[in-house]
Amino acid sequence: MTPFRIVTYNLEFGGRDRVDAIHAVLAHLNADIIALNEADDPDVVATLADRLQLHHVWAEGSGDRHIATLSRYPISSYHVYNKPPLTQAVLATHIELPGQPLTIYNAHFLPYLLLPFELRRWQAIGKLLRLIASQPQPHPHLIVGDLNAIAPQDQVLQRRNPARMRRVMWLQAGLIFRLAIPRLLKAGYIDCFRHLHPHEDGFTWWTINPTTRYDYIMAPPALAPSLSACYVATTPDAIYTASDHFPLVAEFA
Repeated sequence: MTPFRIVTYNLEFGGRDRVDAIHAVLAHLNADIIALNEADDPDVVATLADRLQLHHVWAEGSGDRHIATLSRYPISSYHVYNKPPLTQAVLATHIELPGQPLTIYNAHFLPYLLLPFELRRWQAIGKLLRLIASQPQPHPHLIVGDLNAIAPQDQVLQRRNPARMRRVMWLQAGLIFRLAIPRLLKAGYIDCFRHLHPHEDGFTWWTINPTTRYDYIMAPPALAPSLSACYVATTPDAIYTASDHFPLVAEFA
């Protein structure tokens, strides 16, 4: 397989007033594939794709949160899944990587760590796994995006979260239920960051006061041996004004 670098990045409400900062971040990262969450403004996505000279596809979610994937390589087809339980959106993009097609399942799941929302994410992942298994010609693929879920053993620095989030978590005494990510792990997927960095927090949110790892790049067993790097990007300085999320980067060789 051709080596490639992929980034997943939540733009925080579309980023219309932060296009230059977002572009500076993405240009610095120089990824071959970019999965954008909260890509709510198609004009912003088109502008970024044009400046970066990348192919792109934008798709509507089920509410006011939308999604997009950009690629250095041609996009042969795509499909958006935005019906329950895949609320918000999953964008499946088939990319003609030289020597081997690659499918990116760019996902953005419901927020909030309350149990009813975690159950919805657990259901969404089950549906996504069934969709992947049903593909007539399964290609190598990745599941990426802001899954809004907490992995086993990950800590959340709740005391540093905004007051509104602390109030929400008070409803379940600060308990965090971990059902969604274990469902992916049980299906054989590798959590790319945690696989390479078993003891680092890897927080991807909040850029002004990092507390939580919400963003993931998940590789099936067939791709896991090709994983060479995975890291949370903290440069350039524009990262701290471009979004409330840090980009997550993975490299496959």
